[in-house]
Amino acid sequence: MPDFKNYSFSNASVIFGIQELEGFGEGDDVVVIEPETDQFSDIAGAKGDTVRTQTNDNRCTITVKLLQTSDSNKILMNIHNADKELGTGILPMIIQDKELGETYVVNNAWITRIPTITRGQQPNTMDWIFRGDFLTGNID
Repeated sequence: MPDFKNYSFSNASVIFGIQELEGFGEGDDVVVIEPETDQFSDIAGAKGDTVRTQTNDNRCTITVKLLQTSDSNKILMNIHNADKELGTGILPMIIQDKELGETYVVNNAWITRIPTITRGQQPNTMDWIFRGDFLTGNID
C-alpha cells in the first residue's frame, strides 16, 4: 500500500537563543540550512588509490525569511546591534519540524549581517543570515 504523508510549515520552528522566531515569509525557501563544506575530501593517487580525510568543518549558513511586519525583526536587530557593541550575540539555534521529526542544532550561531531593506507598495521579506560553528542534524 502506498505511503501518504501530510506536510505543513506551521509545524516548523526556529529558535535563536531563547527567542522563537515568528512571522515567516512565503515560499519554498523560508528556512535554508547550508553546510559550509563537504564533510569529507578525497584524493586519488597515480594508480587509483584513494585517500579520504575528514574536513571536521561543521560550519553552516542559515537563512530565515521573515515578513517585514514580523515582531522578530526588532528582536533580531536588537541582538545584532548589541553584538556589534558588546559581542553578546552568539547564541544556540534550533530549527525543528515536529511533523517530520527533523531537528537541527547549531551550538553557536550569530547574525552575519542585517537584511537588505526593501520597501515599496507591496510587503517584502527580510532575509536574516546566520552563521553557525557546529551543525548537528537528526531525523527521527
